[in-house]
Amino acid sequence: SLQVDIVPSQGEISVGESKFFLCQVAGEAKFKDISWFSPNGERLSPNQQRISVVRNDDFSSTLTIYNANIDDAGIYKCVVSSQEEGDSEATVNVKIFQKLMFKNAPTPQEFKEGDDAVIVCDVVSSLPPTIIWKHKGRDVILKKDVRFIVLSNNYLQIRGIKKTDEGTYRCEGRILARGEINFKDIQVIVNVPPSVRARQSTMNATANLSQAVTLACDADGFPEPTVTWTKDGEPVEEVEDEDKYSFNYDGSELVIRKVDKSDEAEYICIAENKAGEADATIHLKVFAKPKITYVENKTAMELEDQITLTCEASGDPIPSITWRTSTRNISNEEKASWTRPEKQEV
Repeated sequence: SLQVDIVPSQGEISVGESKFFLCQVAGEAKFKDISWFSPNGERLSPNQQRISVVRNDDFSSTLTIYNANIDDAGIYKCVVSSQEEGDSEATVNVKIFQKLMFKNAPTPQEFKEGDDAVIVCDVVSSLPPTIIWKHKGRDVILKKDVRFIVLSNNYLQIRGIKKTDEGTYRCEGRILARGEINFKDIQVIVNVPPSVRARQSTMNATANLSQAVTLACDADGFPEPTVTWTKDGEPVEEVEDEDKYSFNYDGSELVIRKVDKSDEAEYICIAENKAGEADATIHLKVFAKPKITYVENKTAMELEDQITLTCEASGDPIPSITWRTSTRNISNEEKASWTRPEKQEV
């Protein structure tokens, strides 16, 4: 009788991989028909694209499975027929397995400082894998830090995540039965909400002296926050071809040029990043130098009992008004009296 062998005698193929099997015939029969049959008993046609059968010579034929999928699993049969010897056959059990793969394990994964972070790592495999999480080369569970918990779905939870927890975490899957191992490194980023403080909470300037004043605040956070400003709730922006406002490179300093009374306001610097925002308030007080807005000249007779001279002045704060002659000050005892804060009569 004919001796039929298939090499290799057993076959394991991972999903997506390819493998071939050689059917060999030993014997002296002159004519031999070599056929391959699929697990469902269907005769396989030669030269198909994905599951291919090729006759090599009088004594052998090759079955090739390309890009294997789970449905390809089963017992394949090689049947050799000859007029003298009849039929002989051999079988091979082809097993298809899913190698360890990471279906959903994005990197980086970002979290806000203080949150309960859950690092996602979905592992696909034919057999249930054992998942180990490592950080800085060590199993995180061996740290004995109660903040680190491996959840029932094999995700890693870090309670109250800190900036110091940032770094590379390894999601490692193992299949004991096959001695198979695979891993995915995941970069964990911890974002820190901004903090901001004004260098001075109150700033003073004097109007109409072509003065410039700088309002400044210092902001921290991760990622580095962007800083914007408002004046009494309205955005402060640089305007092209105008030099009223300008900012330094990171927006933390606002320069106001040619300060006048209209610049007096509550300014807020707002620091913002993807983790949140914070703000600080600076009050700008603009003083105005005293300015005499009205003075009345009068001519009096030498023996007149009383004469009234009027002087009006503006300024911030409200200016005090004193009177003097060319040689001396006039005192209150000489009947100088206020009629309103910015107007004095004598």
